[in-house]
Amino acid sequence: MSGGYAYDHAWTEERLRLGGLESALDDGTRAHLQRLGVAPGSRCIEIGAGGGAVAVWLADTVAPHGKVIATDLETDFLQAQAAAYPTLEILRHDISSEDLPTGFDLVHARWLTEWLPDKRQALRRMVAALRPWGVLLDEEPDFVTVYEAAEPAALRRVMRQAMRHLESTCPVDCQYGRRLLDDLISVGLVDAAAEGRCPIVRGGSPPAAHFLRLTLDKLKPALFADQTITVADYDDAVAALEDPARTVIMPMTVAAWGRRP
Repeated sequence: MSGGYAYDHAWTEERLRLGGLESALDDGTRAHLQRLGVAPGSRCIEIGAGGGAVAVWLADTVAPHGKVIATDLETDFLQAQAAAYPTLEILRHDISSEDLPTGFDLVHARWLTEWLPDKRQALRRMVAALRPWGVLLDEEPDFVTVYEAAEPAALRRVMRQAMRHLESTCPVDCQYGRRLLDDLISVGLVDAAAEGRCPIVRGGSPPAAHFLRLTLDKLKPALFADQTITVADYDDAVAALEDPARTVIMPMTVAAWGRRP
């Protein structure tokens, strides 16, 4: 993963980009976590915790006697918040090559497994971190909604080419969400199920103007170098993401969960 992730923390816009995704997904993630039983006293681990929005919510929810470990390859965003949350521990960790601590009630990951070269092996490590009957919740994207329904057509073309570029240069699968449930079942989880959610937002909102626009901005030099998109298409796509008069459809996020027998 460390050699294939396109959005490292050294990029000055990365925290803003992650914040745009958090604003689109956090409410749905919290609802799933509450439904799956996260409560005061729970022991949880968040894999690839990124900006830390889910980790700090978990730390508040499990207090005062629970515990949350938040892992990532780059922990600077997490360390900036950890001192305010006594139940939160930060761990620098690579899920693609290292086992996890064990005995957790809940393991959570979001928009992480899609990036990993051996997705099922990473899921096996997450399952091994659970206590018996502990629950794994993984949430992964499927860009089918953007590819097929985004408007204008220039936005569809630019997003499709951007994701194809990522898939050609690193192990990401931008439609992994549709395969996630099968993978959870294959690694031994029971009572497994899944559902998809697709935020629909206004242009200029953080999900559109921060997450999607900055996702494209980071790839812009490579896309122009490859001559896979035109300047006019790129400009039209960005204008749509920034226009409050536009409706913007986000990638579908598939939440899949199951329990360790």
